Amino acid sequence: MTSTFKIDEQLKSKIRGLVKQVVIDQHTDPSKRMIKEMPGRLALACPYCGDSTTDVHKKRGNLYWDTLQYHCYNCSVHSNVYQLLKDYNLNFQNREDSITVIDYIQQQKIETQETEVLELGIFKKIFDLAPTKTQLKQWFGFKDIEPGDPGFFYLRNRMLSHKLEYFMYSPKDRRLVVLNLAPQDKVIGFQTRSLNKRQNSRYLTYDIEKIYGETGQSLEATEEELISLKKISTLFGVLLVDLQRETTMFEGPIDAMFIQNSIGLATAGRDTTEFDEIPTIKYMFDNDATGKKKMMQKLKRGKKIFVWDKFLKETKLDIKWDKFLQNLDKNERNIYPSGLNDLNDLIIASYHLKDKSIKNLSDYFTDNKLDAFYL
Repeated sequence: MTSTFKIDEQLKSKIRGLVKQVVIDQHTDPSKRMIKEMPGRLALACPYCGDSTTDVHKKRGNLYWDTLQYHCYNCSVHSNVYQLLKDYNLNFQNREDSITVIDYIQQQKIETQETEVLELGIFKKIFDLAPTKTQLKQWFGFKDIEPGDPGFFYLRNRMLSHKLEYFMYSPKDRRLVVLNLAPQDKVIGFQTRSLNKRQNSRYLTYDIEKIYGETGQSLEATEEELISLKKISTLFGVLLVDLQRETTMFEGPIDAMFIQNSIGLATAGRDTTEFDEIPTIKYMFDNDATGKKKMMQKLKRGKKIFVWDKFLKETKLDIKWDKFLQNLDKNERNIYPSGLNDLNDLIIASYHLKDKSIKNLSDYFTDNKLDAFYL
């Protein structure tokens, strides 16, 4: 049944008071304790991340009155006013007010597409700003990958030579360019990978601001828009996925190329809290301490994650791979991954071992908190 509850001015006043209490409790600087009334929203210094460390007047936390959703443009935390207050041990004195707010939030979720939770009017803007592949070639001197290029041999060894449209090559500094593609051959960001082991910077990430800055062009965006634009442009594949369907998030852009409808991060350190609001998202981070720690956090939030240890224990793929490597000479061994640390490693190992275990990969995603045993 559709709710008849509304957020009237009296309830808004109570919400303002409680949110004000949160910022007073979490911040010591008087400027950060102030809340700004903006059209359709409250602006506040984010209590989750502490907001700007360089300007105490910055207020990147936003509480939107039309949905009662909370979003921080600094740390990307996305929540709602009820959860925000709960996180800081505050609640409405009147139980009916709590019920009204919860009911209103749930109703707005039903009436709002999941993608709009993240969009906030910014996806169209980054698409309009994104250069085409042709422009990238002109600006940076990149070229398409061709057989014989160092980049081609690297991709062939990683079993990605059939995905050349996602890559370019930079002859100037001998780096592979991984493109964050958007529709109509546009590129909203990219990451370069050194093909020379002696280079210090193995990976370099270019968000939309860095692309414009290095080519001397003016990027027309407000400060709030710029924060979101930079974050979106380092989510590889985000403008190509359908968030209404099951979507897998990986730690790196290359892993995301092996699974349909996937998103790849430029780094495991990138905050993805805003995606936890989308029920179709599941996570497969790397098989290392950092990746497992991040997946443990997701599991605690009720999200589906990939349990590496369970998969390897039951398939014994890692043991088989170690035996395979031991039978190679040193030069051959250097071509292949030394361990099974990400999806690309699993693909390579499965191919050379002729092992079909990877076909059952989906069976090892879980949101059962008891499976934390395997992390």
